[in-house]
Amino acid sequence: MILVIAEQRGGALNRASWEAIAAAQQLAGDLPVSVAVLGSGVDALAGELAAADVAEVIAVDDPLLSGYTPDAVAMAIEGLVAARTPGTVVLPHTYQTRDCAPLIAARLRRPLVTDVTAIKGTGASATFVRQMFQGKLTAEVAPIGDAPVFVTVQVGAFRADAVRRGSGAPVSRVSVAIDAGRIRQIG
Repeated sequence: MILVIAEQRGGALNRASWEAIAAAQQLAGDLPVSVAVLGSGVDALAGELAAADVAEVIAVDDPLLSGYTPDAVAMAIEGLVAARTPGTVVLPHTYQTRDCAPLIAARLRRPLVTDVTAIKGTGASATFVRQMFQGKLTAEVAPIGDAPVFVTVQVGAFRADAVRRGSGAPVSRVSVAIDAGRIRQIG
């Protein structure tokens, strides 16, 4: 299963979330794609995401996720990964993701491939293309290590309008443990 973490702020989805879904759909092959949205009061956003051709939309709704903090988001994603055991977690490469994706991958001791601009192949055998040396070279990266692999997709590398639409994915709610005492900053 491929899990996409959609990003929202103030009740509006970031366009890059749709680009991450398009990348996940390309990567999936025969694997199911699920999309999670984190926040407080995210039911409407989950309904919006259900228009994509995905297996399910997961709403992680918690008051501690009402404003962005890397610690709360990291704990939520860690809990979600433990609950759903995806093979790959796809995130849009935004400032928030740059902040929390390395934290999550390091805590879980899993591979992280950032700033992906293209995907070659599908599923576990896929490789990821990313720029190196300030765009002077590109590298084709094959992550090594246990699942899940964390992948961030560069904004604009995949087209939001390329997302395959479905007939209404089911929406489920997942509760995760977020320890307020471990949140070091308030967003």
